[in-house]
Amino acid sequence: MMLHRYLIVEILKLRRSLALLLCLAAPSCVAILNLLIGLDSEAPEIELARVGASCAAIWSFAMLPLAVTALSVLMAQMEHGPRSWNHLLTLPGARPNAFLAKALVMLVLIAAMSALLWLEALGATWLLGQLKPQATGNAEPAALALTLAKMAVASMLVAMLQLWVALRFRSFVPPLVFGIAGTFVAIGATTARQGVYFPWLLAVNILSLPERQSIALWLGSLGGAAALLAMLVHLSRREA
Repeated sequence: MMLHRYLIVEILKLRRSLALLLCLAAPSCVAILNLLIGLDSEAPEIELARVGASCAAIWSFAMLPLAVTALSVLMAQMEHGPRSWNHLLTLPGARPNAFLAKALVMLVLIAAMSALLWLEALGATWLLGQLKPQATGNAEPAALALTLAKMAVASMLVAMLQLWVALRFRSFVPPLVFGIAGTFVAIGATTARQGVYFPWLLAVNILSLPERQSIALWLGSLGGAAALLAMLVHLSRREA
C-alpha cells in the first residue's frame, strides 16, 4: 500500500473524532477569551492590532503546546486503543508509511488550527470594533497571518517529539506527562537565555527579536524533520 493510501485512511479516521473536535475548540477558546477581555475592558482606547497580537501570544505560550500534546495522544490512541497496530504493521509497506502518514496529518492539523485562529481572531477584532466605541485601528491581517504561520513552522519539532512519545507508549499517560512537563518548564524558562533552544518555547520566540525568530524557525523546521526521520527509523523496528 502506498503512502497516499495511508494518508487517506488517516484523514478518514478524523471524521467525528475527538481530534477534529480539539482542532476546532483550541483556537476558538483563544479567540473567545480575547474577545471577552476586550469587551470587559474599560480602557480609553483598545488597539485592535494588539488584540490580534494577544491571540498569537496566548496561542504560542499556552494553547499551542497543550493542543499539540492532546492531539498527539488522540491520534496515537486511534491505533493503541483497539490494538490495531498488531494488524496494521503486518500489511505490506506499513513500515514506515503508517507512521509517516500520521505525522503528516498531524502537521496539517496544526497548520489548520493556525488558519482557524487567524480567521477567528479577525472575527473577534471586527466584533470588538462594532461593539466598543474606543476600539481603534485593525487587526493587521497580513502581519497576524505571517506570525501564526511562523509559529506553526517553529512548532514542528515539539509536535514530532510529542507524536514520537505518544506512538511509542500504548498508555496515554507518558505523552501527557511529557507534554505537561515541557509546558511547565517552558513557563519558567521563558526569559532564560537558553530558552531560545527549548522546543516548547520555539513558537513563543517568533514574538521575540529577529535573531531569536530565525533560530526558532530553523530549529523548529530542521529539528522537526530530524525528529520525524529518527521516529520513523525507531518505530519501524517495533514488533507487530
